[in-house]
Amino acid sequence: AHFSWGSQARAGAGGLCMGRKRKGDGVQRSRWERRDASLNPDEPQPLNPESATGEVRTNKIAALVERRQAGFILVLEDPFNVNNAGAVLRSADAFGVTEAWIVQNGIEEGTSMRKHVEQTEKFEDDTIGLARMSSSASRWVKTRFFYSTQSAVDELKEKGFVNVATCFTAKSKSMYQTELTAPNLALWIGNEFAGLSDEALKAADLEMFIPMRGMIQSLNLSVASAICLNEVTRQRMCLPGEGGEERWLLPQEEQNRLAADLHQRRRGFRPLSGERKTRLQKTWRSVEPGEE
Repeated sequence: AHFSWGSQARAGAGGLCMGRKRKGDGVQRSRWERRDASLNPDEPQPLNPESATGEVRTNKIAALVERRQAGFILVLEDPFNVNNAGAVLRSADAFGVTEAWIVQNGIEEGTSMRKHVEQTEKFEDDTIGLARMSSSASRWVKTRFFYSTQSAVDELKEKGFVNVATCFTAKSKSMYQTELTAPNLALWIGNEFAGLSDEALKAADLEMFIPMRGMIQSLNLSVASAICLNEVTRQRMCLPGEGGEERWLLPQEEQNRLAADLHQRRRGFRPLSGERKTRLQKTWRSVEPGEE
């Protein structure tokens, strides 16, 4: 089954419609051409220039909620600037991360640990910067902001998450030798210059690094994050459920809630009444193959 927004969204011959026009003149690159998107992300996306423009975003949301990963949180600790944080959110969206946490120590009194890397401005107040640098991915990935590492650690521990730290330590292993298939997993990415704090490392259940073969043993924050996100996603996909389907997908009810929330984000974050939100969730329903 796939998700449909009321009677407006309908699957085309090749799946769900996706489309976006690149700014500027000239021939459109293939990735930006109007396409149908299969519900299976492993299948190629066939061209469909005749797809209806008005249904594109709604159908993309329909495909998105079925691909989001359950029990997987990305945690950024003390990113250097909003540009890098936004770039990481773009990768998080690409790999189906439903929720990302940004931790900024030092802004609130009594939380400073590493003044040389801490910022004085809240990224939470720069939604435009996050949206611009993430290519609008910040609209589609739920982002929470914490102002101390300890508060983030405490909540993750309370919810039963396994904390995975990316770092070079005596205990860290290659990410290819690290089991990343816990039902509830939090991936911690540290500051571009100083890495993760001692508090974050102390709370880690697993420590891993990206094996490299070059002279420069470092990567850009967004690149390193994307590589780690890819490995977590790969391991999770390689361990299917009893019926052969992906094991860690969102439950039906949570998919409905997420779809309604994303539809609100699509409308520019205009506030909705409780009654309207309830109606959106009921309207977002499952459509069986062949149903008209």
